[in-house]
Amino acid sequence: MGGSLAYPEVRVFAEQYLACTVNTSGMVALVLNTSDLKARVECVKDLYSEYGNGDASKAHLVLPEGFLGDLLTGIEGFPVSAARWRCPQRRRSARGSALFESADQRVVQGALPAQEHLAYSMLTRLHEDVREYKDVYETDDDFHEACEYFYVRIGEAEKYHKAQDVTSAAAVCRDEGDLVVVIEDFTGFVTLTAEYWRGDVSEMTRQAASA
Repeated sequence: MGGSLAYPEVRVFAEQYLACTVNTSGMVALVLNTSDLKARVECVKDLYSEYGNGDASKAHLVLPEGFLGDLLTGIEGFPVSAARWRCPQRRRSARGSALFESADQRVVQGALPAQEHLAYSMLTRLHEDVREYKDVYETDDDFHEACEYFYVRIGEAEKYHKAQDVTSAAAVCRDEGDLVVVIEDFTGFVTLTAEYWRGDVSEMTRQAASA
């Protein structure tokens, strides 16, 4: 947010941001395994939104790739193919995936609201950062059209996902012990995400130094 970055740094960010977010919908789908009906209902609402409310072209796993590809093209000054920047290896921690695949629904319901609360904060900050690159778009209208990804998620989706997932988590908290497990895995997911981004910052710094 302190200023624009060079293409090599943005490319690292783009490939890892996509790797970090592209499986979000799949993670939410895993939560449907919960035996609690109320929790399942809230997760279905979340999942339907993740998949563009029935419009595949607006699915949240599609929009970021288009946005990031356009941004990289604008910074480079010529078309950048997906093959040049998409990360073939998903560096997302297996520990993070394991939280959503746990047979203990308290673990899953701790990780899910952590994911959605982080998503909202991450998107609002990223949108502010993207303003540093307005000059790579031909017009203001082009810039705002490219930012559809943010407007869809910040203005509606993630705001409601946060509330839905708190309701879903509450449904599996029948006593103080359940709440302790949910909080522990909420915190665990946040910690894993912080580790993920620290690794990206190191690689971005390395790319900047070698450019």
